Amino acid sequence: MTRAGLLVLSLALLAMPALAKDKVPKTWQATRTTDPITGATSCVVSALDYVGKLRYSRTGYLYPVIEMNSRHGLLVGVSSGGRFRLPTGTIVWRVDDQPFRELKAEDNPQGASVSPSPAANDATKAMADAMALSNKLIMSATATSTLASGEVAKAMLSELRAGQGLVFRAAAISSPYGLPDPNMMRVGQFQKDGLKPIPVDASLATALAECGIE
Repeated sequence: MTRAGLLVLSLALLAMPALAKDKVPKTWQATRTTDPITGATSCVVSALDYVGKLRYSRTGYLYPVIEMNSRHGLLVGVSSGGRFRLPTGTIVWRVDDQPFRELKAEDNPQGASVSPSPAANDATKAMADAMALSNKLIMSATATSTLASGEVAKAMLSELRAGQGLVFRAAAISSPYGLPDPNMMRVGQFQKDGLKPIPVDASLATALAECGIE
């Protein structure tokens, strides 16, 4: 090979790592949306599936989300993916070797509740409380996201920022008795080497900054 050919080959080899590095997708990404009717905007940080630069979610799979909600403040937890969203139920969540957390759909931030008037009698108040509880149970059973708010959400975000890997799953998959469900082991993110904890890398800080989440 001529000297010029060797020079060209050397330059090509030097360029390959840079190209490969550019092809590594970002684990976490910020997504902004605007409601076409109300105009309400949101910015959510999530770790979705990807093929090349295409990012997507699948029905029946769960994805971690971090959102600064205009009404409820910081929300951290899990959302169902795909075109047809399924109820998420109770979630078990763990960062690195930290103690696991149990997130319950019934603890999701609720909408404004209607309180009975001060003049209402005990029977009316009891009826209102029963209806509120019933509505809460229905909402939790059909919720397609399970999210922590307030101080719990802040603590979860702090753990993520300081951690390296995240795993979670629906609590119902793991039964305390009987034969184990094979899906119990399906935690993390599908990578070329199989299922691995979702990386908590530099892309998380970048995406959080894009959504204005401190």
